[in-house]
Amino acid sequence: MSRNTPRRRPRLSRRTPSPLAAGTVAALAIGALSVLSPVAAAAPCDPWPPAGGTGGIGGSGSLSGSAATPVATPATPWANGASGYIPVLQGRTTTVELLTGPTSPNRTVERFGISGTDLGILWENGNASNPQIMMALGDTMGDCRLPGTQWRSNILFRSSDRTLSNGMRIDDAPMERAGLAKSILPRSNLPGEVTVIPTAGVEVDGTQYLRYMSVASWGDPGEWVTNYSALAASGDNGENWTPVAGTARTGTGSARLIPANLGAPFTTHTAGQMSAFLKHGGFVYEYLTPPGRSGAVTLARVPERSIRDMSAYEFWNGAGWGRDHRSAATVIPPRVSELSVSWSARLGRFITLYTNGNNDIVMRQAATPEGPWSGEDILLSYRHVPTLYGAFIHPWSPAVETVGSDLYFTMSTWDAYNVFLMKTDLNQIPARTLPGATTRMRVADDSWTRDTPDPAETGETVLVDRLPIPRA
Repeated sequence: MSRNTPRRRPRLSRRTPSPLAAGTVAALAIGALSVLSPVAAAAPCDPWPPAGGTGGIGGSGSLSGSAATPVATPATPWANGASGYIPVLQGRTTTVELLTGPTSPNRTVERFGISGTDLGILWENGNASNPQIMMALGDTMGDCRLPGTQWRSNILFRSSDRTLSNGMRIDDAPMERAGLAKSILPRSNLPGEVTVIPTAGVEVDGTQYLRYMSVASWGDPGEWVTNYSALAASGDNGENWTPVAGTARTGTGSARLIPANLGAPFTTHTAGQMSAFLKHGGFVYEYLTPPGRSGAVTLARVPERSIRDMSAYEFWNGAGWGRDHRSAATVIPPRVSELSVSWSARLGRFITLYTNGNNDIVMRQAATPEGPWSGEDILLSYRHVPTLYGAFIHPWSPAVETVGSDLYFTMSTWDAYNVFLMKTDLNQIPARTLPGATTRMRVADDSWTRDTPDPAETGETVLVDRLPIPRA
């Protein structure tokens, strides 16, 4: 999934000291604060969609090969010759490593045929004998020299790595053939469907579930139209996926593109095309946003055992739970993009991460899934990484599982068009006091509701360098 600009990346480490750390030390040693423009280089596969794709993005024809010259407007905004870089950060939030791409320690080109991808949606597989983190990725490029550039609409990785301080190793992926990971939710290749993108994942009773969206067309940066969103299920640890009949919510695109195995759509729900899942108290909570990056968040919940039954979903209306999604109240106001939600044992509260309207990665806290949610804490500022998007919490973060302070999350960037593992030290996040139920807000401590200052302005996070990502 892109909707703006992607890609490239370096080798950061396995179980050895990270070049990020070395770069930071070197930069500090010479007293240099390098805030440079991105280094010019080709993206993994500039033209997109590839030859034989469905088109419908931007204004160019389908081209193949990274040396091809667009005949009109580039297929996507990233096809402009810009390249990515690794942000070297010091302070509250730091870059751990580049997870995907030609020079990542995971060797995704050689092992999986992946030179460019994005998102990195994370959840636990729930298998006590073989616990793994599932990682769903969006639109994926492979060998740019081949016709079609090995474009796949989505990919799944699995990881059993719990030592996140020096990176996240990928165990394996569902494969199409040796050296090429398969698209787990293939697009239809019919006119009117550009791609199929995962937006959330969750495990219930040993079955993996993905909520995904069928994209009809890309619009202005950060805006797109969907045909529908639906659930898919896997009973074999993510190896194979089947759409769940009756779970489609139509958007403003064409309902005619809903495949036969999904059956009739359950409802039209344009405000519920993208999701984040949270398991809590026997329920699966589903945080919903419209397609794009400017919508507000509403909230649904369903008993875990009924996740496939769309008629069992209830929606938070501000005072209680009701069946009509049209009465759903806003729980987080616009503009929210690609959020994730988790319980934090460290904070003793629920947390959500997302990209806001200023293109910052922010965190909010809440005592209950429906809120009230706190003001925003900026974990990473657009001033440091202006091309960032997506923020998906790693379930095995010390700040999630225990009282440790380290919160790990994935992040993508337009220009690199790959996925990074990031870390924030929650010890450096200002404390917030939740007002009591009888507290008069005009005299209450405002630490709960206020947005805290940008750490790029206060110096709590410092960009010390931008490392150009070597060519593959």
